[in-house]
Amino acid sequence: MGKNSKKKNCKKSRKRTPPKGASTYFFVASDYEFKEKHPIGYGFLVVLGIVALMLPVVLYLMFVLPYNINSAWMMLGWVGAFIVGIGLFNFVAIILKQYLGHFVSILSFVIGSALIWISLVQMGIV
Repeated sequence: MGKNSKKKNCKKSRKRTPPKGASTYFFVASDYEFKEKHPIGYGFLVVLGIVALMLPVVLYLMFVLPYNINSAWMMLGWVGAFIVGIGLFNFVAIILKQYLGHFVSILSFVIGSALIWISLVQMGIV
């Protein structure tokens, strides 16, 4: 009984926090193995990652620019959209086994959405 509950707690905590050795994901050599096994798939994932990172920024700008508002609050929304993009990029990283955990994704979505909301309210759009 004690062994199973310890195992469950260990599994749960790994999903919320970065996995052990997550700092190695930031080295250039971290994804060479995947790149060697799947050269075409790797290129597709790079493009998908860039799209996931930039899509929220593009959508935010497409929504805000028609209002012709020249405000510093627009930059706050841009930063928020980029942070949401980081959360989306984290899901693409699952395929490369470089996922940094649910906590990073959720935190990115919450902080990014809050910044976008604040910028839209301050500019008078919402």
